[in-house]
Amino acid sequence: SQSEQQILSSQLECVQTVKDRVLAEAKCTESNLVTPFSWKGSGTKTQTRSSLKLFQVETETLYKKADSEDLYVTSMLYEREQTEREATGGEVTELVWKLCLAHSASFETADLFMTLVFELRHLSLEALKVLWQRSSFKCRDNWQPLIDALPSCATEACVVLMKEIIASGEVEEDKVEYFFWSFSFIPKPTSGMIESLAPLLKSPGASQSCFLGVTALLHRFCSAYNSCDDVPAVQSVMRTLGKFLGGNCTVQDSEGLSQMQLVLKAIGNAGLAAASLAPVLSLCASLKSNPIEIRLAAIQAFRRIPCSVRVSDLLPAGD
Repeated sequence: SQSEQQILSSQLECVQTVKDRVLAEAKCTESNLVTPFSWKGSGTKTQTRSSLKLFQVETETLYKKADSEDLYVTSMLYEREQTEREATGGEVTELVWKLCLAHSASFETADLFMTLVFELRHLSLEALKVLWQRSSFKCRDNWQPLIDALPSCATEACVVLMKEIIASGEVEEDKVEYFFWSFSFIPKPTSGMIESLAPLLKSPGASQSCFLGVTALLHRFCSAYNSCDDVPAVQSVMRTLGKFLGGNCTVQDSEGLSQMQLVLKAIGNAGLAAASLAPVLSLCASLKSNPIEIRLAAIQAFRRIPCSVRVSDLLPAGD
C-alpha cells in the first residue's frame, strides 16, 4: 500500500582516520532519494561529499594580552550614548509614526523602538499625556508601539501614565496584564509610583497581576530604602491589604477563599513592607477554624519578612 512506501530515503557513510588518539581525517558521503508516490519507483537523488582534515596541532593557546586599562565591568542592560539634546514631544510622536511605517521584522524597527524607549524616559508626565493623545492609535497590523514601549520606560512619569491608562479602560486586558507584570522589573521604584498605583488595589475585580505587580514593586522599593514602612505610600498599600484580612482571615465561601489566598500571596510578595501585618498573619495561621489553605498561605506570607520581627514568636506553636 502507499502508506508502506518510503517517500524519503537517506544514507550517511563516514570514514574516519585516527592517529595518536586524535582524529586526523574524516570523509563523509550523504545520499538522499526522494520518491513521490506517483512516480512508481523513480525519484530524485542528491549526494553530498564532505571532507575534514587535521592540518596542525598546537599545545598552547596563543592570545594577545590586553591592556588592563582597556578592560572594565559593565551591565548587560541596554546602553545608549547620550545625545546632545533631548527629543521634544513632537519628535517622539514622529518616531511612533515611523515605527508604524517600518517593517515589523527589520533592524530599523528594532533601532527605532529602542530609541522610543530611551526618549520616553526624558519626557515629563504632561508631555507623555499629550503624546498618548496623539499616538495611542494602532498601526495597520494592529500594533500600538507606545503601549509596548511604556513598560520598558521605568520612570515615575511613565508609571503614572500607565496607571491612568489602566484606570480609563482604554486598552485590552492582555495589555493591562503586561503593564502590571512590568512593575516587577522596574529597577529604581519611587514612592510616587507606589502612591499612584495604590488605588488600583481597591478597584472592584482587581486582578492577580495587579496585586502581585504592585507588591513586587513595593518590595523592591523597600529593599533599596531604609525605614520604608514610614513612607505614606507604603503605609497606604499595607492598610489596604490589611483590610482584606479582616483581623483573622475568615472567609465565607469559595470566592472569598480565593480572594484571601491572593491577598496573602501579595502580602508575602511585599516582603519587607509587610512587617506591620505580622501579628495579623500569626492570627490567621493559628486560627483552627480557618481552612488549611488559608493557614498555610498566612505562614508563607512570612517568607520575606525580616527575622528582626521575631517571626518565631509570632508563628503558632504545636500544630
